[in-house]
Amino acid sequence: MVAYLFEGSFKKQANFLQFARQLKEPEPTTTLTFEILPNDCFSNMAKYGSFPAVFTLPTFPKDIQTKLDAKQPCHKVSTDRHKIVRILHETMAQYTMYPTNSEYIKVAKALIFRYPFLKDMEGNGYHTWHMSLKRQFKAERTPLVHHEVVRNMKQKFGHHRSPQAPENNQGSITTSVRRSSDIISVSGEDESSIDAHTQVLKRQYLKAQPDSCIVTNAMTKTFQWRRKEVAEGVRADTIANKYPFLKTPAGLCEEMNRIHNIENLQHRFREEFLPILPKVLALAKGKSPLEKIYLQAREESLSEDLPAMDFKAGLVLLPIIFKEKVEHHVTLEEPGTPYLTTQLTHTDWKSAFTGRGPSVVKTDGFELCRASDLEEGVIAAFCAYFVFNMAYPPNRKNTLTFVQRCILILNQLY
Repeated sequence: MVAYLFEGSFKKQANFLQFARQLKEPEPTTTLTFEILPNDCFSNMAKYGSFPAVFTLPTFPKDIQTKLDAKQPCHKVSTDRHKIVRILHETMAQYTMYPTNSEYIKVAKALIFRYPFLKDMEGNGYHTWHMSLKRQFKAERTPLVHHEVVRNMKQKFGHHRSPQAPENNQGSITTSVRRSSDIISVSGEDESSIDAHTQVLKRQYLKAQPDSCIVTNAMTKTFQWRRKEVAEGVRADTIANKYPFLKTPAGLCEEMNRIHNIENLQHRFREEFLPILPKVLALAKGKSPLEKIYLQAREESLSEDLPAMDFKAGLVLLPIIFKEKVEHHVTLEEPGTPYLTTQLTHTDWKSAFTGRGPSVVKTDGFELCRASDLEEGVIAAFCAYFVFNMAYPPNRKNTLTFVQRCILILNQLY
């Protein structure tokens, strides 16, 4: 029959017979086995489901919950605030490690709605909680692979850094200068050697008169490692405690010098600010009650004390020119926000203008450093933005950008 169907073509006959044999072979069977999974599996699957439309606040630890029920201002206490952020992070992480902006806002709003006394003193009321949650997730998503491995993989698959641009002739420092300063040779340094250097720094920090050569050597050798930790989102207080000389104004200025190659930053600040000081005081005239207090104190002071008073007044009143609040930068009271703020130890503004007293730089409830006076505190706070890679808050950006570009002549945007 096959010969009749495909007469004269043995090839067609062979193909037909092969096709017929395939039809006669039994089809392979697949056996499905159903297994009843324990409840734990379903809970784990649900844990990574979609983010809920209505976020329910978790139960906080007993000590925190007691304070919240008593309406205590936990957001002003660093340890309490960190616990609240950590618990919120753990709850959100059950759904995703990469929340969207709307999901961050949803959680922050839920917290403020439940506990209104935790609201920010200004703005939408939840901005600082929003930022704290984002920083927490950024820190938790720190790569687990050593940075050398990541760099090798990037080179292997064609991710190359663009060549660095040279420094301009005017002496101003661009973004490329900062990037090149990060590439400091630390040949032979690893985690164990870095730990040894930090132990040396901690011992020197406890001394009444630390050896500056030993401190400079250890801080230089750990610089690249420290910049990597900052880039990976390690908290400012953690880094400051690990490298304790970052808790001093001099240490912050020296770190700024390593980043931007600026020597004697405080002298440079004073040298550039003095020529514009009369203009600053003139523009701030009649725009703040503090200006009246300053003028009254000035009338009661000796002539030899006036230059120092004018300089302090210029630092305090500078934000007013840019329509920003003085207390966001310099304050007599406990800072109401987690952003970098210089707190004076004086009891009132009149004594702050006339007398000389220490100041404290605080961030997120953490006392970063103590300065000898207002000027040193303001400069230390400014340096901390670069040292710990912090973005300028929107309500302080104008003043800080002016200091960066027009006084210290730094062109890198923050």
